[in-house]
Amino acid sequence: MTDLITGPREHVPEGLHARVLDPRPTAVPLRAWQDRLARMESRPDPLAGADRVLVVSAHPDDETIGAGRLVAGFPGPAVAVTMTAGERCLAGEGVDAVDIGVRRVAEWRSAVSALGAEALETQRWPDGQLDRHQAEVARLLVRLAQPGDVLLVPWRHDPDRDHRALGAAAVEAAAVAGVRVVEYPVWAPYLRTPHEVGATGQALVPVDTDAEAGARWRRALGEYLSQVEPWLPGWAPLVPADLLQHHVTQLIVEGEQLHP
Repeated sequence: MTDLITGPREHVPEGLHARVLDPRPTAVPLRAWQDRLARMESRPDPLAGADRVLVVSAHPDDETIGAGRLVAGFPGPAVAVTMTAGERCLAGEGVDAVDIGVRRVAEWRSAVSALGAEALETQRWPDGQLDRHQAEVARLLVRLAQPGDVLLVPWRHDPDRDHRALGAAAVEAAAVAGVRVVEYPVWAPYLRTPHEVGATGQALVPVDTDAEAGARWRRALGEYLSQVEPWLPGWAPLVPADLLQHHVTQLIVEGEQLHP
């Protein structure tokens, strides 16, 4: 998670704080998205016809929250990469960012395995700074992409600086490599109304996935204990429980055509 500043917690030990998107933002009412999605037809599987899926995260957990059902339901090979270790989810005196990053990457490996993907070790950049390394990220994705791939990446307009930088880099890389891109939202359904999303010229639309994919999605989420469980007694989880409720169905981004 990036665009990060201190947010309140029920109890925060002196000298230590969690970092969240905005100062504990107010979530969009779930009903707003339920009403919108209820009027939409589910889209066909956007990964159909792919030889392989390369699912890319800005931080460990993006791929599971935003695209886990798609990955779990894909019948072919899937590989996963994360561009940061997500080490900036906590800050304060005595916090060891390296240790946090090691823990989060270990959770990522377990989660993508639960989804049926292979975790691929690559270069990573500092959490919160992907916008400074966007060209390097794009070059890495060009090297990783293979003919017949689909790049599954965070949405370019997600309300997170790293997500936006990675999404833009992926679109650039896909054009060079001649592969397709499918974008997934992470924070957008939680922090943006359907109208605000539509103002970008794109939309979040539902995709049907089966019960087994949903079960594997939930198992993968359970691997991210550092994010979905409180770090300390009295804290709220770093990933709010109601954010996950906003992902009650698989969503992808529709609008601008991203085919090469």
